[in-house]
Amino acid sequence: MQKIIQLLIVFILLFFFQTSSLACTIFSADDGTMILAGNNGDYSDSNTYIVFYPAENGKHGRMYAGWKQFWWQTGMNDQGLFYGSASAPFLEVQNSTQKPRPLQYLMYKCMEECSTVEDVLEVFNQYNLDFLVTMQLLVADATGASVIIEGDPLHIKQNYFQVVTNFRLSQTNPPYPCWRYNTAVSLFENTTAISPEFFASICDATHNEGFTQLSTVYDLKQKIIYLYWQHNYNQVKVFNLTEEIQTGYHIYSIPSLFDTSLPPTKPTTPQGEREGTIGQNYTFSTCSTDEDGDQIYYLFDWGDESVSEWLGPYNSGATCEGKHVWAVKGNYDIKVRAKDSNGAESGWSDPLRITMPYSFHMSQVQFFELLFQRFLDVFSLFHQRYDVSGN
Repeated sequence: MQKIIQLLIVFILLFFFQTSSLACTIFSADDGTMILAGNNGDYSDSNTYIVFYPAENGKHGRMYAGWKQFWWQTGMNDQGLFYGSASAPFLEVQNSTQKPRPLQYLMYKCMEECSTVEDVLEVFNQYNLDFLVTMQLLVADATGASVIIEGDPLHIKQNYFQVVTNFRLSQTNPPYPCWRYNTAVSLFENTTAISPEFFASICDATHNEGFTQLSTVYDLKQKIIYLYWQHNYNQVKVFNLTEEIQTGYHIYSIPSLFDTSLPPTKPTTPQGEREGTIGQNYTFSTCSTDEDGDQIYYLFDWGDESVSEWLGPYNSGATCEGKHVWAVKGNYDIKVRAKDSNGAESGWSDPLRITMPYSFHMSQVQFFELLFQRFLDVFSLFHQRYDVSGN
């Protein structure tokens, strides 16, 4: 009977990873102050959940998030142990085939029993890992340790950060073929201080439009979870794991935790003068619609490293006008975005390119002052050359 259960677990995991459209992005980092982990869960099914289990019967308290019909894609326990999982190309497992298969998904056992990456590797060393032939894991802990587990190959964190997506590092040489991986690595390489907001920005930069159903950022030392739904990073639900597990087992539908109103449509390209004069005030207009009928606010980006305030509210479909003065000669791309009264934001509009040529304005008083000064200069030169004094 145990053999049948073991084979069934392997079959379900293989079926899920081979038939799903997963494109997950998982990462962790330790900057010496904070230890964080992040995860984008990408799949076609929007029915996602977050579940909490209390510490009982010798098992750690823990939480998971993902799709309950097959698996929990990511999680953290009350020791600050984190994991995220992603589909990967087929890779045969050879070194553990003579070992017993686990009776449950092995990361569930680790979340119940383990505190560190080292503990996880000890558990994995006891079992047949053939469930990893089409998936891989990133595991991190509150000490800052992190590892990518492909099956037989392991990748211990070498930098202050570690990233995994959907190709296998053991099978690939740089340059790596995944834009999400390269984007996350580039963001880490260009900073030394991390924060939950920075990790959310990585989730945003690597999300897949229409497929990123949930994003999670974990503070592994403080046991805090920052949860985002369907790549809307303007809304976040924050959970304290220590407090949540004290209330016993409970589960939430992730969509039910968020305002599910639709954002406004992308605003129209701003309309207005395409050429102008520096120092003059110019007006530009745009509009957007909101399918829920919510009122709309607009934010103009003037292309000179300045933006307007949120202007509004305006009724759906009504025209919004914004005014701006440019102080420096140049070409500028004006764009605008909209948000509704629930905070749901649109993308940026297509830009309008304008030109502000150099302009020289002089009053009559300034003109005669300049003319008189030039007369004095000319008279002085004439005096020096011809010595009109007679000496």
